[in-house]
Formats: sequence, structure tokens, C-alpha cells
Amino acid sequence: MHKILIADDHILVRLGMELVVKEVLGSSVMVDFASDGRELYEKLASKEYDILISDLNMPGMEGLGMVANALKIQDKLRILLVSVNPETIFAHRYLKAGAFGYIQKGNSDEELKRAIYDISIGRRYVTSGQAEQFTNAFLNDIPSNPFDTLSAREFEVALLLLKGNGVLEVSTALSINSSTASTYRGRVFEKLAIKNVIELSQLARRYRVVGDDTMLR
Repeated sequence: MHKILIADDHILVRLGMELVVKEVLGSSVMVDFASDGRELYEKLASKEYDILISDLNMPGMEGLGMVANALKIQDKLRILLVSVNPETIFAHRYLKAGAFGYIQKGNSDEELKRAIYDISIGRRYVTSGQAEQFTNAFLNDIPSNPFDTLSAREFEVALLLLKGNGVLEVSTALSINSSTASTYRGRVFEKLAIKNVIELSQLARRYRVVGDDTMLR
């Protein structure tokens, strides 16, 4: 019997995902829920799961850090991320971090079902769009957007800056000292050829890293 943990801060999303999971894997599947980062980590520490299906950002956690932290607790956990954030920007980063799949919330129900099934049998899931993007990047060896030039930690810093966090908040969120956080911010600005957070926000909207309200979900 598969043991699934579904993490999302919206109850309707959690219940809807449970219905999809049981349709794909059968009604006998065991499903637990987490509504924030604290609850997610508590559940992972107290019970073993086969699959984690999670939104990217919830209270008490950050996406890239969540994948690493979850795998530290359960190293065989298969993680499927389901988010509104565009796969062209985010998918490859989370797959490299150890996730088994990345699906946009706007994708079809059939694609979500295929992802759940593939991951349930231990197979990583890549959408056709992701496969094309990865192939082009491999063949051309050229970043598809400027944000691809950022390291994983620099990308985390950029996302925190886009949420309105300053250097102190970034250092707290990533458990680094403020001077290191400031250095990372400088690297982000340098690599993206920008001067401030306003230009970062404009660039992020241009490449659909964030929506018009600059808030990630």
C-alpha cells in the first residue's frame, strides 16, 4: 500500500489531490496532509512515506530548501512538486535538487495522473515541454533565460528578494550570516546585470519567474 503525504496550504487543493491520488493508485492508499512547512517536517519525522506531493511555497518553508530538508529526513522519498510557477524556470532546478517530478497547476488532469503513476513505480516524470527544454539546453549549451545563470543558492536568494525580504531576512531564512547573504545578493545583481530589487522584479516578470504582483506561490 502506498503511503502519500500531500502538502498544500489550501484545504480544497489537498482534498482534490487526494481524489486524484486514489483514482490513480486505488482507494486503499494511505493519505496524510500537511498545511505548512512545520507540519510537513513533523509528519516526515514521525512516519515513513513513499511519495510527497507538495506545493512549492507554504508558510514555514522555501521550495528548494524543502526538497533538500525532506530528503535529509527520508532519503528514499519521491517528491512531486505541483505549483503555479512556470516549469521553464523552476522544473530543472527542483529535479536537480532531487524531486521526481514537477507539474504546473495549470497542466491537465491526465498529465498529473501520469506523473503520480510514474512516480509511484519509482520512475521520474518529465513533461514533454521539460524534455524539449532540457534537450535544447544540452545541445545548445546556452541558458534559456538569465535566471539559469544563477546557482541554486543564488536563485533561492533571488526568490527571497522578490518576496520583499531584506538581507537580514534572507540570512535568517537560509541560516547564513548577513555578510554572506549580502554577497549572494551582489552576485545575483551582477549575473543578471541589474542594480536593485526593482529591476530584479521587472526582469522576473518579464521571464515569468513571478506574476504581476511579484508574489510566488
